[in-house]
Amino acid sequence: MTSVLIVEDQRMPRENMEHLVEDSGRYRRVASLSTAEMALAQCARHSVDLVLMDVCTKGSRDGIDVAAEIKARYPETKVIIITSMVEESYLKRAKAAGAESFWYKDVSPESLLEVMDRTMAGESLYPDRTPETRLGQVSSTQLTPREIEVLRLVCEGLEYEEIAAELGISSRTVKRFVSSLLEKTGYSNRTRLAIAVTKKNFILPHLEEE
Repeated sequence: MTSVLIVEDQRMPRENMEHLVEDSGRYRRVASLSTAEMALAQCARHSVDLVLMDVCTKGSRDGIDVAAEIKARYPETKVIIITSMVEESYLKRAKAAGAESFWYKDVSPESLLEVMDRTMAGESLYPDRTPETRLGQVSSTQLTPREIEVLRLVCEGLEYEEIAAELGISSRTVKRFVSSLLEKTGYSNRTRLAIAVTKKNFILPHLEEE
């Protein structure tokens, strides 16, 4: 059987993947992790054929960065990057990391099991482009990478000063980005914007596990 490592910090998606693997009859789950950082240790401890790697997990590193290390150390291990977030940079980064395939949880036409089967058969499956979603008055593709970074931290509840420290910019610059986001999207304040973003799964904050 093909051994599978699941890396997903949200309980419901993780359980769905576990059931998918266990009910398949051809895949065997090695472990389920809530942080990408732990994946390297699991690959060293077990023979892992396939990693289902969510981009944003608990811990200080994202799944794409860790996937690059897995591919460097264990090139025979295949990796599928998984996300709900329609952020254009993820596709480019995943390819650069050497991940075999990329799957959007909510909008990919193929099922995850199909992507797993085809990936293990030697295919590399990537969407032609990042899915587009509407965020108020603007398309998600019209936001800059820096605006998306600021928006993610807003969704995590950080104040201007905290966002500034996280990104290495001034509070005044953060306020300019937030003002630009509100003007583009048409939302009246950052709280309404953050609620809209998380409801659409455009950007998910790092949620605590239930």
